[in-house]
Amino acid sequence: MSDYKPCDKCDLGELGRKLFGILLRSTASDGSFDDMLAYCEKKKVKYTDESFPPNKKSLINDWTDESDDIVEKVEEWGEFTWERASEMPEMNDEDGVLAVF
Repeated sequence: MSDYKPCDKCDLGELGRKLFGILLRSTASDGSFDDMLAYCEKKKVKYTDESFPPNKKSLINDWTDESDDIVEKVEEWGEFTWERASEMPEMNDEDGVLAVF
């Protein structure tokens, strides 16, 4: 993520797309992406990254931390909702098929 630049008003959708792309490239490089995809298809489950599960602790480890950099994010980040790319209309093509790239 060398091109990441912190900002006051970030485009969170674009940031999410970049993170997804980085994750996809890093897991695909060793064959684990295909393994994970096959596992999910076999078990009929959707993939959840165990190192970044869809919960608030993935964003801020300690929500009671009084540090300035944490306190300034708690209110806004507390309002985030977790969605899969397939649940975001802007991530799907005109036929409703997921089209990330």
